[in-house]
Amino acid sequence: MTLKTVLHINVSTAPDRHGSSVRWSPLEAALRRSASLNKAVAAVWLALTWSAVLVLDGTLGPHISLNAVYLAPLCFTVWCLGRIAGLVSGLTVVAVTLYLNGFGDGLSAQASTVSVSTAAWNAGVRVFGVMFIILFVGAFRRTFDQERANAQIDPLTGLGNRRAFKIECSRLELANARDHRILLCGLIDVDDFKSVNDQHGHAAGDEVLRIVADALLSAVRPYDATARLGGDEFAFCLAVRDTASAERKSGKIHDAVMAVLNQTDYRATCSLGAATGLDVADTLRIADQALYRAKDAGKSEWIFQVGGNPGDQ
Repeated sequence: MTLKTVLHINVSTAPDRHGSSVRWSPLEAALRRSASLNKAVAAVWLALTWSAVLVLDGTLGPHISLNAVYLAPLCFTVWCLGRIAGLVSGLTVVAVTLYLNGFGDGLSAQASTVSVSTAAWNAGVRVFGVMFIILFVGAFRRTFDQERANAQIDPLTGLGNRRAFKIECSRLELANARDHRILLCGLIDVDDFKSVNDQHGHAAGDEVLRIVADALLSAVRPYDATARLGGDEFAFCLAVRDTASAERKSGKIHDAVMAVLNQTDYRATCSLGAATGLDVADTLRIADQALYRAKDAGKSEWIFQVGGNPGDQ
């Protein structure tokens, strides 16, 4: 297994379905970064951007149109803060720009006086344009969020995949540093999984993987990180108080998975390697070594190892 793949994801690049690196355009990278931006931070930046555009529009006067410039903060408001925030911002800006520039066509010099019907039409067109952008960007954001969620789920087992595991491990690593806890990371490998496929068929192999995934989920807390890394390899990462509780938890997870595997007709077993530490990458590396020692010891075994971070255990 390649732990580096688990732990390294660049926002501006991502692997495609063939494993090749795809580089996003600046706009795509900005959208991806802003999608995960804290809403309070996004609100501050957007408020500053709106203020700058409005001040610039008021300074330039009605003869220079900035209608297109307003699209950027409007789109990012909907993207970062949602449709309601976009609606409030958009309608407010429409009212302000009508006050600043009048009710002319918005492209040439604004007319000083226009008929009521023309003013109503022009105001209505602006409102329609704002509403269309809000609905369009809002629908795009919902689709983006759904696809991003799907991209982090293993479709066979429902567990997180490598990408999701990396994100969740980073969250746990930061939380543990704040709460003065340690990480327990473990890797599970189904023993002789190929023989299950060969003797019972791939449908049976898929069932074994789902059984292992369900048992793993049942053995940990809802907020702990779990994943299927690929093939018959699973991983978990959680916060513990000390190495004694980490060792007990490792044994319980292995026992839970073995218990459900023993209830099947496939005679499948699993090996587990676990370790404690402060750094996810190092802890997973040690757990990986422990897993291979468990398999070398005769399989159906589990090995726990204390990580090398001083002063934490």
